[in-house]
Amino acid sequence: MPCSSAWGVDTTCRSISRDEDPMVRGLALRSLCSLRLPSILEYVMAPLKASLTDSSPYVRKTGVLGILKVYALAPDTIRDSDMVDTMYNMIRDRDPQVVANCLMVLNELMREEGGIAINQAIIHHLMNRIRDFNEWSQCVVLDLVAKYKPASKEETFQLMNVLDQCLRVSNSAVVLACCNAFLKLTARLPDIQTQVFTRLKTPLLTLMAAATPEICHCVLSHIVRIVPRCPGVFDSEFKQFFCRYNEPTSVKHLKMDVLPQLANESNVGEVLAELSEYVSDVDADMARHAIRAVAQVVVRYPAGAERVVECLLELAELDVDYVRSETVVVMRGTHCAATPLLLPCALCRTQ
Repeated sequence: MPCSSAWGVDTTCRSISRDEDPMVRGLALRSLCSLRLPSILEYVMAPLKASLTDSSPYVRKTGVLGILKVYALAPDTIRDSDMVDTMYNMIRDRDPQVVANCLMVLNELMREEGGIAINQAIIHHLMNRIRDFNEWSQCVVLDLVAKYKPASKEETFQLMNVLDQCLRVSNSAVVLACCNAFLKLTARLPDIQTQVFTRLKTPLLTLMAAATPEICHCVLSHIVRIVPRCPGVFDSEFKQFFCRYNEPTSVKHLKMDVLPQLANESNVGEVLAELSEYVSDVDADMARHAIRAVAQVVVRYPAGAERVVECLLELAELDVDYVRSETVVVMRGTHCAATPLLLPCALCRTQ
């Protein structure tokens, strides 16, 4: 290393160890770890290790992230040290941001082993402090909870009672991460999972209605996957999935994927009427999607096959080429699903 560079590194190290201002110590450590030069590792390790026990939380969380920077440069140097064990102990640090940084860094360091090793003591400790974390740190904790397998049904209920507060926040990432944790915790309890779906319905619909189009698209993508797993839970809220004129096309397509799955005896007429309105849209792709959605109503509610066929016959009479062609295509499939109904052979070419 050139003399000038060595002098600069030495000055930085002295700033880390001697300066009274924790901000200076933290910034000096961050600068030192960001050099990414193998030749300075001998200078980095001592102040990096000392930073983990610093009195300032800013220096400690900077030191934790510095470990990840050194790991990217020389993985064996971190593996051969005791820093991983130290970070496990730091999960009980009094500063929540230090704890969050430890969780994220440990996940990266142990990626090949499937991420950080968790146990009941760690999960319960994190749950007791969930209120202390900021929203993004809560997402990290919730991802860990989703990987945890409770020892008993009682422990599952305890965890869900603690996490219930996360469903009432305005941050979409926290709500969706909490939904994922609820579903993973009850994966082996199908009778309880039905109640979980009912509990998740209101937060998801509230988030969908109040969010930006981008977040609405994300929430709808989750609902599209959830609805088939909980038949009947979202049926009463089918009007929430009616398309608005000013919504992006991607959001409208997702709503048209959900609507047919909510059809039942009491609302099939309104669902078909709403989907039929979209067929007249100037967007040809949306019109085709609406026609396919009309046909999908039969899959969820076979008893409504006759009404679906009547709706498709009306659409086939529209003087629009792509509407007619798409209607004929879906009517052939609907005819098979609607047996023993027989459609006119001029439309489906079957008798």
